[in-house]
Amino acid sequence: MKQGNYFGTHYWWDPEDREYVICATWYYEKNYPEMPDNWILMDLEVEDYSQSLPQGLVEEVKWMCGKDREIWRYVEKEGPPMKLEEVDYS
Repeated sequence: MKQGNYFGTHYWWDPEDREYVICATWYYEKNYPEMPDNWILMDLEVEDYSQSLPQGLVEEVKWMCGKDREIWRYVEKEGPPMKLEEVDYS
């Protein structure tokens, strides 16, 4: 795998067991042979949720995706998913 940005899908459930699909952008940093490679969480975006949810709840979930908030910490702890795609800036 080459150094750069990759994205993958994560899933998060609220206390009422409603599912949210979260797209995470990860930065892969290849290190020296004596040091492990590193993954850094760069960004989270809510991709999918039930359309019947109140807009205020959706906004709260988006806010919780902010750096060092509940969903951010959950995804960061989970680590990058097995299936990742390289970000294409073209």
